[in-house]
Amino acid sequence: MHLYRLRYFFSAGSNVCLWAENEAARQKWDYPIDAQRLPLPENTWRFSFHLCAWYDTSIDWSYPPNPSPWDVRERTNFNLAAQRFLASLREQLGADFEIIDESETA
Repeated sequence: MHLYRLRYFFSAGSNVCLWAENEAARQKWDYPIDAQRLPLPENTWRFSFHLCAWYDTSIDWSYPPNPSPWDVRERTNFNLAAQRFLASLREQLGADFEIIDESETA
């Protein structure tokens, strides 16, 4: 059984892509989880910030309900990077962590 359950998804403007799913994770990191506080290599947690900033460019900030300014290629590239990052997280965090993919990038 996993000690910590985390949700993985992007929320525009939050700068976070990991969220506590169970009480153990909430007590240790709060609900939105700053990846820098997790037991991850520096390049990994820095990449989480990069992905969040990249995701934010998918929003038309002048009127957010508008369609995304991303073309199919940009969306595909982001989705691939997001899934590679998820695989890295799962590998680097190990068996104590379950990461639930709610990113809609698969």
